Amino acid sequence: MPSPEQAARTLLGHRASGTANPVLPKGQRLEDFPQAYAIQAAGDAILRAEQGYVPIGYKIGASNRVARDFLGIDRPFHGRLYRQMAGPSPAAVPFVPDFFKAYEPEIGIQIGRDLERSGAPFDAAAIEAATQAVLPAIELVGSHFTPWTEAGAPNLIADNAAFAHWVMGEPIRDWSGLDLLDAPIVLDIDGVRRGEGKGRNVDGGAFGAAAWLANALAEKGQTVRAGDYITTGIVMPPVAIESGQHAVADFGCLGRVEVRMVPR
Repeated sequence: MPSPEQAARTLLGHRASGTANPVLPKGQRLEDFPQAYAIQAAGDAILRAEQGYVPIGYKIGASNRVARDFLGIDRPFHGRLYRQMAGPSPAAVPFVPDFFKAYEPEIGIQIGRDLERSGAPFDAAAIEAATQAVLPAIELVGSHFTPWTEAGAPNLIADNAAFAHWVMGEPIRDWSGLDLLDAPIVLDIDGVRRGEGKGRNVDGGAFGAAAWLANALAEKGQTVRAGDYITTGIVMPPVAIESGQHAVADFGCLGRVEVRMVPR
């Protein structure tokens, strides 16, 4: 069994080279969640120390039943967001074949004060009270696991929760009059409607999903810090990414986010 660092370097190597990472047969693949997070942490340390990556927060994966059913898992998971893998809307992102998998329109939040572990367990109200801004976003999911939908949650967790890129809309600091639960959210690809959803489709809404993250981190002795962003999970079924597409997610009064997948 390779060490977490060795496993992390293998995963990062696939990302760097663009080569497929075939999913092992059942019984041989990674199935341990703590080990998966240890590999993710080792990858985070490598990216920071050797490539200068700057963490800016967290992503939550599978924070609703549709996403969990799509991936065949029974619980949410989390990964890291990095400055080098994020940018404002409108964005142009070079398409990497066999890596980019799906568009995920999500509601993001930015935390305004440290969520000290002593405050756990957190609920949605506590997260909202600690939030300084909300924003519309599109997470681009990516992994070289093939086929990625059969990789299983531990493999995806180890591969930084299948995070590829985050497209950020304009932050809103006064959301008191906005309906973050039931306002319609739509996704158009090249002008064709491909998805519809609402904020309530993630567990407990954006603030409830973020509470799950803060509590999960607190259990491991970690803290969400002031300034951290959290992208709280897909609000509709994922839509496959193809090269050359122009995707627009319209969150209504929360704003719009758009990204073009530029051929390399």
